[in-house]
Amino acid sequence: MTAVILNMRCEGVSGQLVGSGFRARKGRRFVKITAAAATPTQRIRYSKRSEESDLFLYTVPPPITKQDRRVTNLEPDEVSITLNDLRVSNNVSLHRNGFELVAFPSGQDVNWEDEQQVKKEYYPEVAALIKRLTGASRAHIMQHGLRRGKVEKRQMKSFPIPAKEDPAFFAHVDFTDKSAPRVLEQHLGSEAAELSRKPWAIIQVWRPLTGPVQDSPLGMLDAATLSVDDILAVNVHVEGGYVHEINFVAHNPDHKWFWTSQMQADEAYVFMNYESRNDGRARFTPHGAIVDPSIPDNAPRRESIETRALVFWDN
Repeated sequence: MTAVILNMRCEGVSGQLVGSGFRARKGRRFVKITAAAATPTQRIRYSKRSEESDLFLYTVPPPITKQDRRVTNLEPDEVSITLNDLRVSNNVSLHRNGFELVAFPSGQDVNWEDEQQVKKEYYPEVAALIKRLTGASRAHIMQHGLRRGKVEKRQMKSFPIPAKEDPAFFAHVDFTDKSAPRVLEQHLGSEAAELSRKPWAIIQVWRPLTGPVQDSPLGMLDAATLSVDDILAVNVHVEGGYVHEINFVAHNPDHKWFWTSQMQADEAYVFMNYESRNDGRARFTPHGAIVDPSIPDNAPRRESIETRALVFWDN
């Protein structure tokens, strides 16, 4: 894998990655980072296109009354992809491409196992980041999740939804045009009807807890290369009889994937899980853990936190 000396990374600075470098306050210390050039040896799991009208996936055993005993009618489609390193070319934007890589050194002293501390100290920092980056008037944090699991990456034949702490090795978007408004109503109740008249979105902030990330790095699909024909709405059945619709993704050779080599704990992806405006801007950003066969089995497992927010603009 070819390596190039890239831009400098600022230690201990809040701000946004701009072009191939950081915009930082004067006086901060920078260090050089080596970045891997684009490599075609990575793999991600897509979903095959289907003629079935009702796509489903059960994370729990199907009810005994269900005649079709299949857990899913999806078929995985494992594809080798070329990853473009954001350390080499970082000219993406949230509204055009659906995601951005930002410097985000917040939460360094948070005990991630303490849910109340995360909500009290980390949630406000995430909300402030989103508002600063997007110009939104409000960012309501819905939830967060930790991923610290260990998955056998090379066994890609089935199509299970991972356990809560496991990386998700399939291209997906967590919300759809159907499920996003439902989630808005669940979280904001009586406010939902009025808020839905404004431009709004569900934005996710994903960051590693330790770095550099070696195992199962998160890949981001450029939403500008996504066609509506690539999106497969799937009803995911979970505990308690709850059904949540998410978008799986079918392969398209026009897709362009990105990653960040040596991603650190003071960096984060900010990406669009749903955008209410259908005016040409990025509405859905497929993402998923990348399988890198060159990573040894004893490499440190990825640890990360993902936080989702309902975001609103006044105009």
